[in-house]
Amino acid sequence: MKQTRFIPTNDCGLQLREPQEGQQESREIEGRPIVFGVRSVNLTPWSSTRKVYEILEPGCISRELLAKSDVILNLNHSNMVPDVLGRFRNSDKDTLSLELRGDGIDCRCDLPHTNNANDALELMKRGDITGMSFAFEDDYEDTENGVSYERTNDVEDGKEVWLRHVKKITGLYDVAIVTHPAYEQTTVGLREASEAIDKAIEAQLKRECGDKNDKRDDDHDDHDDDKHEETDEEREAREKAEREANGGETNAEKEAREQREAEEEQKERERMATQHRLRQRAHFIRDIEIENFIV
Repeated sequence: MKQTRFIPTNDCGLQLREPQEGQQESREIEGRPIVFGVRSVNLTPWSSTRKVYEILEPGCISRELLAKSDVILNLNHSNMVPDVLGRFRNSDKDTLSLELRGDGIDCRCDLPHTNNANDALELMKRGDITGMSFAFEDDYEDTENGVSYERTNDVEDGKEVWLRHVKKITGLYDVAIVTHPAYEQTTVGLREASEAIDKAIEAQLKRECGDKNDKRDDDHDDHDDDKHEETDEEREAREKAEREANGGETNAEKEAREQREAEEEQKERERMATQHRLRQRAHFIRDIEIENFIV
């Protein structure tokens, strides 16, 4: 699933470079749109129970991934031709420079002489630009080497604080000069991503609960010799009590049903996530084809 993350000006260091000797005015900008090891903004603003901050771990973007990426510098993640400011393809024709460092990715671009680029330069000089952003995909399905979640001991506004550790990014699409970050907090796509994060955390909690139950079962097995075998009369009495308490189901039947429902729900989420990913990729490819056709 394609995602975007905002980096404020103080963190990304977006600035207009000083003109070189003999230049009247510089059009070259530089900044760090991707920063490793720092917390993002809250990714789950709609959640009533938790706040989730993301940390891009050093090494999450490999040199191999960057080398094969086609990355556009644009305005507010728009791939419309007037909003494109530069492009990185790892070739001698690149108009956008991207450098992978230990603490992030630095970018540098000599802006074109277009109306939107001129507007962007003027806004930067006035201080109206609030930061940078980047669009990417991560390997969220790999909970060990791709994305993992950590519950901290912190509480903010009565909500649990979680950290989303991104260890592997699988796609890098564009970096953007952002005039206002608020739009990223109100898009349908971000809300879907926020809900997906909540569901991933719930799935992790279920897995952890299952591991604890398995440990308890192992501990109980050590004491099985001390237990007497349940008689038919005792089993019937127990199941009758469980059905009365559970609306007609025994504990075992209830657990089996809940497990089936959880598995079906997970399959449906994965199906929807796959469809959404395919739609996003199709839109991205379409935009690139339109842009190449126009150019």
